[in-house]
Amino acid sequence: MKKELLCAWLGVPVNAWPPDPWTLLGLTRGEKNPDAIEQRVQECMAKLRGYQLSYPDEATEGMNRLAEAFITLAEGNCKPAVRPASSKDETMILAKTKVDWRDEPPPVRLETMETVETPLPVEEHDADTEILTAAPFIAPIRPKHEIDSTLLRELAQESEEATSHVGTIDAVIERIEMTRRLLHSWDRLGKVLKFTSTKVAAKEADFFTRRMAEITTHMMTYPAFVGQPGKPGYRVVALARMRIPLLIVRAMSPERRDELLFDWKAGRLVLLEHRKYLRRLFHSMRKRTKVGLFLHAARAFINDYPWQALIGAGAVFTLAIATGLWLAWR
Repeated sequence: MKKELLCAWLGVPVNAWPPDPWTLLGLTRGEKNPDAIEQRVQECMAKLRGYQLSYPDEATEGMNRLAEAFITLAEGNCKPAVRPASSKDETMILAKTKVDWRDEPPPVRLETMETVETPLPVEEHDADTEILTAAPFIAPIRPKHEIDSTLLRELAQESEEATSHVGTIDAVIERIEMTRRLLHSWDRLGKVLKFTSTKVAAKEADFFTRRMAEITTHMMTYPAFVGQPGKPGYRVVALARMRIPLLIVRAMSPERRDELLFDWKAGRLVLLEHRKYLRRLFHSMRKRTKVGLFLHAARAFINDYPWQALIGAGAVFTLAIATGLWLAWR
């Protein structure tokens, strides 16, 4: 663990490590505002999350120290519990305890009205009656991931991102070629992700780096129905953009590697569904006449660029009115 990295990330002097809670959070000594302390802890946590994949040991150490600092400052701000004041009757009784009860009768304790709980009737069961009990819930060690094929099909064939910018045959051919290249790099990357070995060879690491670079290049111009936040393939594309080496990917926990592999499979399926959609669109456009192709391109242009189409229609309408007025005046 390199403390110099933690000091650089959190803005703590190297000679002050390990720091006290105030120095670690960058607060003035004696700060007791819980909102300010919590806000500062959240800001520091957000900084460390960006380094979890690249420097997992240092980021984990920093998060643990931030949690300890927050608990220390929070417990220091807790006020001691206020002892409830004694009632009048208790005070009177305590004051009279020194009286000799052989000469005077003891004081009468005033009983407070308390609600008497009525015992609930318990139903008796026979010895032969079977009593049903619920089995305890046991969480699975590894949650099962299921791919919704219907959702992927709608995303790849009916979403706005998938159906835009394919108004002409040339645009469809270009999208098919982009999908073919991305799917080729995606499949070759999956061969490396499926290995469970923690050892990394030099050729294998170089192969992984080149496939990641190819995916990053292809995703720069590819539609946003895949590889974006909340969409299939986002984890794979995020690793590619961050240039995470294969050694760190192999060092991930089994749960995180399963999630990464599941995301890769979902991304591959949505790319295959989009390729089917493009092939059907290409075959249908080849059978259309020139008028049909023109109408399809016009409809696609209106869907892709509604504001530009509206401005163009307004300009044509204005030009037609101006021409009619000029001819009438002439």
